Amino acid sequence: MTTSSAARGLWRSLGIGAAVVCLGLPALLGPAIALLLAASALLAVSVPLLRWPWRRITENTAALVVVAVSLLVDIAYIGKQGLTLLWMPFEFGGLLILTGRLIRRSQTRYLLPAGLAATLTTLALPLRFTLRNPESGTAGSVIMVLVTLVPVACAVGVGSYLRSTDSRRQQAVLQARREQRLHMARVLHDFVAHEITGMVLEVQAAQESAYDPEEHQAMLARVEEAGLRALDSMDRTLQSLREAEDVREDAHGQEPAQPSTRVYGLADLPDLVRRFAESGSVTAELNLDEELIGALPREIDETAYALVLESLTNVRRHAASARLVTVTVEQMSGAVLQVSVTNDGSGDKPLLPDRKGGGTGLVGLDERFRFLGGALTAGPSADGWRVTGTLSVPSPAGTLTDH
Repeated sequence: MTTSSAARGLWRSLGIGAAVVCLGLPALLGPAIALLLAASALLAVSVPLLRWPWRRITENTAALVVVAVSLLVDIAYIGKQGLTLLWMPFEFGGLLILTGRLIRRSQTRYLLPAGLAATLTTLALPLRFTLRNPESGTAGSVIMVLVTLVPVACAVGVGSYLRSTDSRRQQAVLQARREQRLHMARVLHDFVAHEITGMVLEVQAAQESAYDPEEHQAMLARVEEAGLRALDSMDRTLQSLREAEDVREDAHGQEPAQPSTRVYGLADLPDLVRRFAESGSVTAELNLDEELIGALPREIDETAYALVLESLTNVRRHAASARLVTVTVEQMSGAVLQVSVTNDGSGDKPLLPDRKGGGTGLVGLDERFRFLGGALTAGPSADGWRVTGTLSVPSPAGTLTDH
């Protein structure tokens, strides 16, 4: 137990002890019927002070018990009406708090009956005195209910507002966690799957043909490098999620924005294409305007790289007959960036025929392009298969401009 928890527990104990003394002692000095009034008031005051849940009893259940007891006392009390005034303010305050908490924390299907029961019980509490007082009459009862209506309406309003705030916070947390899961899935798909696919194909090639010692060592070095890159991508992703969790705890439940990881862009394409060519028998060519490097917004730069990465991964998986892959990144008219990957394979002979799953890469990539206002197309070309993506580049300084 932390120091703050211990302090809260101490204050709860002191509060309940004070309530027992203040409410119970007068009842012991009065008639026996006063114990009924004191018990109802003590119950209404104690339940908000106690720590819930207790065993299987939740605070909402305890609050409904208080409501039921208060109504029973309203009906069953047969003593002098003047005695009710001594304990009524304490019971009324407890019922106000419980009304607000029931409206805030009740499940949706129980919200209406629970909130209505608590509200009506709180409004009816003053009638315990006025209906038994001949001098009050009907007018007195109506006036008392109208006066009581103001604090009850405040309790209902506060409970509703806090319920709405809790709902928005919960939705924000769920949305942030969903974005984190999608981010992690994208990293695993884009980078880890790409490297592992290359490792599998390297091993398959080694099993089908004999390598001389130098080729064998080169193959092992490429597999090792691919494995290290995959591990590095996973480590960065997990580290970013851990940092996001730390930030969330420090911010009292507020989710951080997108976890930060290394951003890949056009500057990384030469190394990507080189590694792709070295890992197989496919010739890979890159046509990249160097003026575009560093001139694009981060989202566009990363999405262009993702298209090339996904396309090269698909060549490995689905185009065993491909011998030439051409990657072209160029500026079109109207400040439009076009990224295309073409291979001369037929695409009818997958390199990993037994692999199940997958098939979501281009779908997710298409969503990213459409989100950025671009378009993605994939289909047969004159030489084989072609994937093309276009993105409109904003005009602020530092971005693409028409040549």
